[in-house]
Amino acid sequence: MREIRLTISDQIVPSVKEKIILSTVSAWELGNRFESTQAQKNEALREAKVAKQDGDLSENAPYQAAKEKFRTMGRIQRRLTREMDQLLAEGHRLVDPLTWVNDDIPQEVELGTVVVIDLDGEREKFLVGGARDHNVPNEGDILPIPYSSPLGHGLMGKHENESFTVKIREAARAVRIYSIRRPTRDEILAIFPALKEG
Repeated sequence: MREIRLTISDQIVPSVKEKIILSTVSAWELGNRFESTQAQKNEALREAKVAKQDGDLSENAPYQAAKEKFRTMGRIQRRLTREMDQLLAEGHRLVDPLTWVNDDIPQEVELGTVVVIDLDGEREKFLVGGARDHNVPNEGDILPIPYSSPLGHGLMGKHENESFTVKIREAARAVRIYSIRRPTRDEILAIFPALKEG
C-alpha cells in the first residue's frame, strides 16, 4: 500500500487507507444477489441435464438455452465474488442507515445527510449514502447517492449556499447547495424498505 502524506496544521502525518462504507441494507442486498445467482445457476444446470436427454445437442434449443443461462449466471457470480473479495481486501465498515436519524444539526455535507441542491438550475434532493446505495426508491422524493460517486464525493464537506462544479459523465455540472439536514425515520424507511422488515 502506498503511503500518502497529508498536511494538517503544518504537521505531516501518514494517512490510513480509508475503509469502504456500506449501509447494512446494501450488504444484505449483495449477499442476497449472490445467493439468488447461485440458485439460478443450479437451476440452469438441472435444466441442461434434463434437456440433454433429448438427444442431438447441436439442435437442442432447450439445452442450448440452459447452457447459456448457466454461463451467464456464472459470469454474474464471478463479478459478485470479485466485488465481495474487494470489500474484504480493502476493508469495509457497515453503517445502519437508521443511525443517520438524530437531532444533530449537520454543519456540512457528510454521510447520512439529506442535501437539497440546485443541479444545473434544477432542484434535487439527495441522501448521501454508502458506497453501494444507488437504488431508486418506490416512494418519497429523496434519491440516495453513494458518497463515492462523483456528485457524492463533490458534496462531501461542503456547506449551505456553497457553489461548485462537478464532473459527471464527462460533463461539468453546476451545483449550489440549498440546505443540509438529517433524514427523518420515515424518509430512511422509504429509501431502504428492507429496514421495515428487520
